[in-house]
Amino acid sequence: MIIKYRNYLLVLLLLLAGTACKTKDDFEAFKEAEYALKSVDEVRVNGINLLEKKRVEDFSFSDAAVLFSAFSENKLNATSTLNLNVELGEEHKDRTMTVTQLKWQMLVNDEKTLSGVINEAIQLRNGLNTITISSPLAFIQENGSSNLNSLLRIATMLNQDKGKVQVQIKPTVQTSVGPIELPAYINIIK
Repeated sequence: MIIKYRNYLLVLLLLLAGTACKTKDDFEAFKEAEYALKSVDEVRVNGINLLEKKRVEDFSFSDAAVLFSAFSENKLNATSTLNLNVELGEEHKDRTMTVTQLKWQMLVNDEKTLSGVINEAIQLRNGLNTITISSPLAFIQENGSSNLNSLLRIATMLNQDKGKVQVQIKPTVQTSVGPIELPAYINIIK
């Protein structure tokens, strides 16, 4: 009887070890993947499409009032549709990954300007992934307060080649042993 239980325990341990190895392989595959932002189809902040704004003058008084009000109350929310290419390599191309939480930050001219957290599940696979995400926005504090000009500067830079805008992500991945957060931010190449 003891031998029978020991055999069941051994089989259970082998199954768990096999699952843990697959989880580790999946995690490593997505950690080592190359991520490239192919295009941004939409960026709306509190209902205003920032991709339609090429200059500060393109913002109407109404747009400015909406943004200023939300900004001053710290209630800015963004919705974006992104086309993200994930290159896993030949040996991993059939894998998928569920991201349960995605921390992100935007750097403008190498300075952290904006950050947020996406708390909705995102399914990623090898190749082009079209994802729509929604996130509250948090501006980095300058001299103890946020600066509305930062938002306007980012909005106009999205449509121009001036300045360097970089996005970094830090996903939490669902695995068979539970959610695991990547230890460092991943740079998204545009």
